[in-house]
Amino acid sequence: MGASRRQATSIDKTMKELGYTCDQGVWTSSPEAVARLAGVADAMHALLIKRADELVGCTPNSPEEAELVALTDVIEAYEL
Repeated sequence: MGASRRQATSIDKTMKELGYTCDQGVWTSSPEAVARLAGVADAMHALLIKRADELVGCTPNSPEEAELVALTDVIEAYEL
């Protein structure tokens, strides 16, 4: 089996584990799948907020400041 076929098989498996179904190449989610993914996204958001809070007040031009800027961008994009 080629690499692209293995990747497609892995994607199919993951999508099905997340509660999606596929009919003629069209993936559909169930309400349960959407709720599960929303819960995972909310948990990730909480971790990002926690880390950003830890970085507030960091030294200007430090790696921590760069991390805080990146986290802020991600958090703001999620909250739109």
